[in-house]
Amino acid sequence: MSRTGTAPRRVDRPAADPGPVPVRIRHSKGGGARGHFQTTGDVRAFTHAGLFQPGIRTDVVVRFSATLGYRGSREAWRDLRGFAVKFLTPEGEYDLVGNNSPVFFLRDEAAFASLVVAQKMYTDGAVFDYDRLWDFWTTHPESAHQVAWLLSDRGIPRSWRHQDGFGSHTFQWTNAEGERFWVKYHLRTDQGIENLAEHDADAVDATEVDHQRADLRAAIDRGEHPSWTLSVQVMPYEDARTDEFNAFDLTKVWPKAAYPLIEVGRLVLDHNPDDELAEIEQAAFAPSSFVPGIGPSPDPMLLSRIDAYWRFHRHRVQDGFASRPPIPFTASVEGWDEDLARRARTWDPDDDFRQAGDLVRRVLDDEGRERLRATVVAQLAELTDPGLRARALDFWRRIDEAEGAAIAAALG
Repeated sequence: MSRTGTAPRRVDRPAADPGPVPVRIRHSKGGGARGHFQTTGDVRAFTHAGLFQPGIRTDVVVRFSATLGYRGSREAWRDLRGFAVKFLTPEGEYDLVGNNSPVFFLRDEAAFASLVVAQKMYTDGAVFDYDRLWDFWTTHPESAHQVAWLLSDRGIPRSWRHQDGFGSHTFQWTNAEGERFWVKYHLRTDQGIENLAEHDADAVDATEVDHQRADLRAAIDRGEHPSWTLSVQVMPYEDARTDEFNAFDLTKVWPKAAYPLIEVGRLVLDHNPDDELAEIEQAAFAPSSFVPGIGPSPDPMLLSRIDAYWRFHRHRVQDGFASRPPIPFTASVEGWDEDLARRARTWDPDDDFRQAGDLVRRVLDDEGRERLRATVVAQLAELTDPGLRARALDFWRRIDEAEGAAIAAALG
């Protein structure tokens, strides 16, 4: 079912010499495909966004990427994967710029530059400076949830097709009556979650650097079109004032018992790009690209990205983007009040390890915990500072006492 008599605007731009198009600083290595999103659920009670009305089909462009990898680097590194979706609607482009993780290392944008430095990668085989990396993690305890997730099996997905995607941030939906809601996006892979153990990742890297990009293209060529089911968690607007946790904290997930998943639709990728530069690499995915019925929340990291991505894309892909200013995100314009804006920056430091511990104890099975432990032990063995190793062990004991003790024993 089409929304209008004319086809939605495509993201294609004239092919250009790649020379004048600066490479992305982060997420520079990636690839993607085109496809469509079909709304199968009924979420009109929560949003009047046209693309989420029952039966509507919308063209999409999707780009997957490594966060840290550079062009020509291996795709089997343990790393967060970018999962960006551009919905090409008659109202304009709506960009959901997320990752394959539901959380992130930080909730305060002021520390982001330090995270970038801590995660600096090298091309000479020494991938990380583990002292610098673990110094950052242990001095930012809010990173515990993301660290536990990253060092678990999900840190190395088998392919882009076999990973979930998340909006990660909290967003705002508005229905036709003007009622507002907070939402979290979940894209669950219909292919099933599959990951690589460290030795499997090493074997893949030895044979094909671009294995994830090649896997996606080959699957689409075979007619095995990958798909994801999009669902949302919905929170009534006023719950964000009274709930026991900060609904805008990017380092936490919402409990599904309180806010269950509501199915919205299905995302399908069925067309490899004819010109990858024009259709994928020059597609400027920006969190500032919203459509009516969808908007931001006072999440500090989201507001920082809304400003930063637009400014970088204006520099990187000038034609067709320079005239698209970021949305204004003052409290009065977006509908939230100063009380919620203050609450978005109110965090409980004593709660930083709870969800990380739940992940280790309740989500991972025994074999998953063993592989997580082996990964942590291997990294901590690389540390040259004994005091830092002691801090790292304390970090893990605060996540889970038994796991911390097992890691310490393995390190002798």
